[in-house]
Amino acid sequence: MVEIQTFLKILASGKLRNSECPNCKNKENLEFRIYGGLVRILMIPIAPTRRITKVFCTNCQKEFKLKEVNDIVKQSVKYEKTKISIKTPIWQFSGIIILLSILSFAIYTGIEMTKLEKNYIRKPERNDVYKVNIDGKHTTLKVSNVTKDSVTVLLNKYTLDNYKGIDKINLNENYTSEKTFSKKELLELFNENSIYEIQRNQ
Repeated sequence: MVEIQTFLKILASGKLRNSECPNCKNKENLEFRIYGGLVRILMIPIAPTRRITKVFCTNCQKEFKLKEVNDIVKQSVKYEKTKISIKTPIWQFSGIIILLSILSFAIYTGIEMTKLEKNYIRKPERNDVYKVNIDGKHTTLKVSNVTKDSVTVLLNKYTLDNYKGIDKINLNENYTSEKTFSKKELLELFNENSIYEIQRNQ
C-alpha cells in the first residue's frame, strides 16, 4: 500500500502587539505562526499543504487555533500577515507535473496505437495476432491468409476468463482450426471492441 506522508513546518511567524493570551492573560508574548508543508508519495512531493495560522504564547507555551482567540487577536494576526509574503516554490508541484506528464504520454500513446491498429485491421497481414473478448472469454486469433475481401484466421483452442496470461496461450501448437471472416466482419469486431488489441510481428 502506498503511504501518503504530510510534512509541516513554520513558514513564517511574527509578534502580535497589544494582544492578550487567552490562557495566561499576558499581553507581551503572543505571536502568530503560519504552518505549511508538503504532501509526499514515495518521497515525491505532490503538492503543498493548506496553510494554517495559529497563535502561540511564549510565556505559557500554549498554542491556539484562530477560532480559539478573540476578535482583537484575530484582527492583529490579519494585520501582521499583510506585512509578509510567502511564495510557493514550483518544485513543490513536481509530483503533479510528473503524473500529468505520464498521463499525457499514456493518452497520446493510446491514441497513436489506436490509429495504428485501425490501419492493421483494414490492411491485415499474415501472422497478425488478434486479442479477442467474446462474451467474457479471452482468446487469440492468428491470421493465416488474406485475400481481397476475406481473412482466414487460426483459432486458439484455449480461452481465459480475463486478459491476464493471454500472451502465454499465443503458441503455434494451440492453433488447431481455422475460420474465414470478411474484412467487413473483422472491422465490426474491432469497432465493437471484441478485437481489443492487434499485434503485428514485423
